[in-house]
Amino acid sequence: MKISQKHIQYVLLFLIVVIAFCAYQFGYVGFIEKADAVKAANKSIEARINELNEKETHRAEWEEAVTKSDTDIKDILAKYGPGNTPEKSILFVKALEENAGMQVSSISFNPESSIYVSEEIDENGNPVVEFDSSYISINYKTSYDGLKKCMDFINGYKERMNVNGFTASPDQESGQINGNMVINLFGVKDANHNYEEPVVAGIQLGTENIFGSGTGEGTFDTDTVDNVGEGQSENNEPEGGEPVDNNTGETDNTGENNG
Repeated sequence: MKISQKHIQYVLLFLIVVIAFCAYQFGYVGFIEKADAVKAANKSIEARINELNEKETHRAEWEEAVTKSDTDIKDILAKYGPGNTPEKSILFVKALEENAGMQVSSISFNPESSIYVSEEIDENGNPVVEFDSSYISINYKTSYDGLKKCMDFINGYKERMNVNGFTASPDQESGQINGNMVINLFGVKDANHNYEEPVVAGIQLGTENIFGSGTGEGTFDTDTVDNVGEGQSENNEPEGGEPVDNNTGETDNTGENNG
């Protein structure tokens, strides 16, 4: 069958149309879509570059502020002790007695509780910073001037604490003030706060009999430490013959409020 020249031209024209359509649909349109995507990405990158350039202009200012903030935080944390224990609290109360002229007849302790725990942890899985608090309650006797000295001593103490509340009632016979005081104690646990057990000078360790009764090697030397309280005999009995609780050293008077 012989194809005429006119039919051949129609076929070629049809092929040209098909090729043009395919080039437009699968070539040009796809290229345009990719070009639009690149333009959108360029706009996003350009916005990010402008943001970074703006931050770069404040870089020195912000770095200085961050350094100052870190220094301020370290200075604040340095004002807190590395935690509190009964033995440490006893030594604090002893210093309070000596500096304020107070007589503390009893003291009660309470365990520490966490106030703040950082989400950041160290290599051992412990919080980088932990802020704890506890409190002690004391029964005291002092003068009005001694009570003011007590507040000054607590306010200026090297480790942060405060008075949560106190009672004060005058004793008409002695002219002294009797009362109860609750003192909040605070502590920080981090890499810069390491608790060390307090050392009490003059007490020998390894003593077999701390009461000095009987004979034998290792007997406690009663001349080394004065273990007898005011108004109390050496056998732990107060003057007047009233029984004493060996655990607290307080007179067992029914109805007495120990706070």
